[in-house]
Amino acid sequence: MGISGVNSQYGGFTNNSYPKINKDKNNFLGSMSAAATLVDLQDNGDVLGISMIEEPGTNHFWGMKAKFAECSTKENPVIYVDTNYGGETVAYNININEVDPNNASRLEIFALCSFADSQGIGAKSTFGTYNTLRNYEEMANHNGYIDTKMGNVNVFEQFKDEKLNWVNMSHQVINLLYNCNDIIQYNKGLDILDLFSKYPVE
Repeated sequence: MGISGVNSQYGGFTNNSYPKINKDKNNFLGSMSAAATLVDLQDNGDVLGISMIEEPGTNHFWGMKAKFAECSTKENPVIYVDTNYGGETVAYNININEVDPNNASRLEIFALCSFADSQGIGAKSTFGTYNTLRNYEEMANHNGYIDTKMGNVNVFEQFKDEKLNWVNMSHQVINLLYNCNDIIQYNKGLDILDLFSKYPVE
């Protein structure tokens, strides 16, 4: 979709719709959602997405991977995510239909993005939708659109528990991309907003 489609699809979003800083509405919110549940480790299943989490103050990067949970169905997709952060492997099931991009943790968004990539939707980027969103998050942080409570966006507790309004953040970043005439990344942002508009499933 080109630039001309923004107003009709996203309710009047224009070049200057969002202020540079709106921390009350665009900052992190709440704690771990009911969409994510701590579960036992699961060995089987194809990997849908991978990422790394940096341990602050060290040179350690811990792995994270997503796959379909054993209980997942077409009507009720569930993504299993495990990580060995800190040397202890823990795992979560995330009910995709319950993820709310207006108030979701990075854990939930990583699961949603991994699911989207497996379905051929989302940003359709080389390194996956979640990587594109992480780049957007860094741009938003750098430009003062958001601010984190815990000071390091890669802390696992923050990754698991802290919530962000990904919809508002993405709107503001694609506004910046529009102003910079970065049409490729801008259109990826529109695809991400289209994905977000489908969740949570009522």
